[in-house]
Amino acid sequence: MGLLLLVALFLGAQLFSGGWTARPEMEPYVKAGTRAGAERLQRDLLAAHPPGANLGPLMARLQRYGFTCHPVRKDGVAETCRFRLRRSDDQVLTAEVDLGHDGLVVQAIAVRMALAPN
Repeated sequence: MGLLLLVALFLGAQLFSGGWTARPEMEPYVKAGTRAGAERLQRDLLAAHPPGANLGPLMARLQRYGFTCHPVRKDGVAETCRFRLRRSDDQVLTAEVDLGHDGLVVQAIAVRMALAPN
């Protein structure tokens, strides 16, 4: 009973303090930090969706992870999908995935993450 109460207090503190609120799919990348997290996310996305793969499953995966994507209507311009997470009262983590594609298949994936003041 005491352990359950302690866990509930911890989770409540995390929720109300603006602690880690990433979706479970993004949590390992966020916790790894901006540099390592971006490298791991890019590696994992490329492994699951290499150049030449169908674009649809990659877009669905990014949406499940909490990314927002806006279509680009210009040839040769990468589409950028963004994920934002408040890490604390004074920091926001932004992850961006640049997708090169022709509307049907993946051509390239590049990931970057950065922390900025809130």
